[in-house]
Amino acid sequence: MIQAPTFRVVHHMLCRHQVEVAVQPPRTELYFRDERWIDPIDTQIRFEAVVYNSDRGATWQVLAPDGGTGHGTIDAITGLYQAPDKGTLDSGTTDVVVATTRADPLRKAFAWVTLVGLGPLPAPPPRIEIWPKLVTLYYWNNDDNAYIDDSNKLRMFRAFPRHAANPTVQWSASTGTVVTGSPDTGWCTYTAPASGGIAEATVTAALASDPTVTDDAKVVLLNYIWPGL
Repeated sequence: MIQAPTFRVVHHMLCRHQVEVAVQPPRTELYFRDERWIDPIDTQIRFEAVVYNSDRGATWQVLAPDGGTGHGTIDAITGLYQAPDKGTLDSGTTDVVVATTRADPLRKAFAWVTLVGLGPLPAPPPRIEIWPKLVTLYYWNNDDNAYIDDSNKLRMFRAFPRHAANPTVQWSASTGTVVTGSPDTGWCTYTAPASGGIAEATVTAALASDPTVTDDAKVVLLNYIWPGL
């Protein structure tokens, strides 16, 4: 009796390699973008994603350590990370850079960015300067002031606001009058009083946005007496 041959069937299963991803560098330290005296190259870095078992690459995003929105920004395609301005952030603030594979969104890799620095220099305080600082003028009347040319009875002053968000100037005088065409120009014309004795007037320029920021000019007021009269 001839025995029929027996056959063993083996089922082959296709084994698919798992997609993996790694990020370089895994950790870095950058300065805030508005850091004083720093090279801008030290405020940014380009991350690289190495994706295994897929040629579709990865996308990028920035998160906070608690999963919220990160402070810096990153190009979703190229992986170029740029640090934020300091603002109210503390030196040592951490961002988490996340690379997610396109082939499998569940496959991610992470990198840590520590942001350091003091931020920009403090803004200088606003100030204002007036020019000229000292002039001599004559009254319009009294004694022989009629012999004095009227140009010696009035004077233009100019104010130079510095580091002021609003450069508008307010003018005033202790005696006499000031006239301005427009406060924004920073110019005024001071006119001496009609009469009086030897005196000193003060012309004041102040920032409209902060009247405590002022500067003064002095005006010596005189009467003219013609010799021999």
